[in-house]
Amino acid sequence: MTLTRSVPLPWLASLALIAACSLSSAARAETLSAEEAVGRAASQNPSLRAALLDATAARQAVAAEEGARRPALAASVTGQYAKTLDAQTPRAGSASVESSVALRYTTDVGTALEVGTSADSRWNLAEDRTLGPAYGARAYVSARQPLLRGAGADAVLAPAAQAQAQAVAAERERDLAASQIALEVLQAYWELWYAEQAVAVQEQALAAAERQVNDARARAETLGTGTRVDVLQFSTAAASIADALSQARAARTERAIELGRALGMDPVRAASLRATGAPPSLGPAPPAAALARAAAERSQELAAMRADLDALRARVGAAEDADQVRLDVFATASAGTEWGNDLLTGRSLPGMQPAFSVLGGLDLELPFGGGRAAADAARARAQLAAAEARYRARLDAITAQISALRVSLDASADQVALASETARMAGELAEAERQRLLLGTSTSADVVKAEQTLREAELRKLRAAVSELTSRFQLEHAAGALLERFASVLPRRSS
Repeated sequence: MTLTRSVPLPWLASLALIAACSLSSAARAETLSAEEAVGRAASQNPSLRAALLDATAARQAVAAEEGARRPALAASVTGQYAKTLDAQTPRAGSASVESSVALRYTTDVGTALEVGTSADSRWNLAEDRTLGPAYGARAYVSARQPLLRGAGADAVLAPAAQAQAQAVAAERERDLAASQIALEVLQAYWELWYAEQAVAVQEQALAAAERQVNDARARAETLGTGTRVDVLQFSTAAASIADALSQARAARTERAIELGRALGMDPVRAASLRATGAPPSLGPAPPAAALARAAAERSQELAAMRADLDALRARVGAAEDADQVRLDVFATASAGTEWGNDLLTGRSLPGMQPAFSVLGGLDLELPFGGGRAAADAARARAQLAAAEARYRARLDAITAQISALRVSLDASADQVALASETARMAGELAEAERQRLLLGTSTSADVVKAEQTLREAELRKLRAAVSELTSRFQLEHAAGALLERFASVLPRRSS
């Protein structure tokens, strides 16, 4: 029988090129830990940045409402010139300058207070002379107390209470966004880790397949103890592994780009990302019932919804207050004096003695036909009831989700144990088949099949480990605990 040396297969040259490119890329790779990836997302992810700015804007709304409650100072200066249109005194007229300063404040129960002073100077302009100036001064205190609409702290402080509730809701939504982004980053990170491990499994399998091809060729062409079928069998297996390796490398790049997207990186830079380490052991998870009870308080989503409910309750209170008759009681007390009274002798006060006055009364405003306030109040109550129903529905959904995720986590843990045992037995079987081939009691097809089973078992073991870890992170996110795990690298307040 004549044996000829076969020409190197085309896929070997292609594989060499892929390996060279891979080594060049690895030289530029950026390796991250899971915590570093989450921390980078905290500073670069645009969605989290938007949530931080929303929380900042909501806090500014609270500051605006607090500023609106501060006392206000009002001051004015006015001047007037008037000319009399009288044929008998064509040049007669008057001029005056007036100024006023007042301090205004509304108390928490709705009492509008104002304390102020005013002063004026007046001149009478005659045809041949100017009389004056004459001076006047006045101080006053006024108060207006709503009795129905606008009365009480609930009505007066409703805008501030609503702004505060909305700010709390924005902060909880910011925390929810941070937890969601952390979950996305962790899922993408460990998917990248799995893709890298899959590449390593395929590379090791290809190296072993190449050795088997060389050994089979040596046995067939040199020693004469093998056959051409063995060479073809192992060459076919090596080509299949090379194809799987190419796909695994493409999948690894895709996972790196996906992780880079969550980190706010462009695809070109993200393609060089590498995951390091191994899936950590997080310890036993609490029972589903305990997680469900804790989620009612720890869930950022439910906390945001509760804050929205508080804002709606404040809005209902304000709308119901507006749906009332306006009835105010008011009073003003003032004291004033004039001097330089050669102009207005009939109104002058001898010796600059002050004059006093007190004004008081009731002010009623009743919308004709009911107005729009009643409809606004009814709409606010309906919106509050709808929001309360949505909260109860979401609470039930989160409770069910936690129970389902807890079952999934237990199943993932079982799969890890089963996959590890399967991989161990597959390894022993592959080694046994290799030894049997050397003894001549097995065939190359049996060895290829056993090693393919080993690769699949190794990949299932890696997939089970990643699935268990991501299931745990999903469970913690649903229960509101994931943010606490990464509190050191995730922002909890806006800067």
